[in-house]
Amino acid sequence: MEKMLDVLAAQVARGRAGEEVPTFTLTLHLAQGIRLSGMLLDYLPREAILLASTKEGLLSRGDSVTYVEFSSVIAVSVDSPALLNQVPFLVRATLGRDDLLQYSETLSKGLTEQFWPGEAQLGGKPLRFEVDWVELDTEPGRRALEDAMNAVAHALRLIGREPNGRDSLRRIARVRFSRGRTMAAFLDGDTGQVSIDPAAPVPSVQALRKGLTAG
Repeated sequence: MEKMLDVLAAQVARGRAGEEVPTFTLTLHLAQGIRLSGMLLDYLPREAILLASTKEGLLSRGDSVTYVEFSSVIAVSVDSPALLNQVPFLVRATLGRDDLLQYSETLSKGLTEQFWPGEAQLGGKPLRFEVDWVELDTEPGRRALEDAMNAVAHALRLIGREPNGRDSLRRIARVRFSRGRTMAAFLDGDTGQVSIDPAAPVPSVQALRKGLTAG
């Protein structure tokens, strides 16, 4: 997501310099379940995304500009996705199985280190992400799996920041991703079960947070 915003913002900057480049209208999906749409004006790396309400591609006095905190954004939709074909090096291939396994390990270890630094050195067991690959090792399945991993990691960070959140997070020893008939999450003993339907949208982070804290 960061790379995409960087590249799109660079295109916008070229447009301000007089080049003919596409105008990108984005919908930002926020952790609170809110969606914000507007024309991309700029992206401050890992800080904020600037959206304008204009529909004409040019700012006027009547337009408003919204500054969206980057940390609150879990997904970005691009209206008229065919425009992305005009942006070099933006549309990447779906991550492979080995890439996703490595990414899942990075996410789970990052969560452990965020809330319990030095856990492994002290003999503790870090949080684990596990994948049941049955019916998920396809291009749509791997894309949906990557999206679900990102959303779940965000939900777990929210849990950890709540009052007594570390105690709630400590109850989850592993998160298991598998193919399901819908996209949902729930806590089964010490395992967060996450079902993935490649044809369904990823639930809001708040919905995932609620599912992972309810036994």
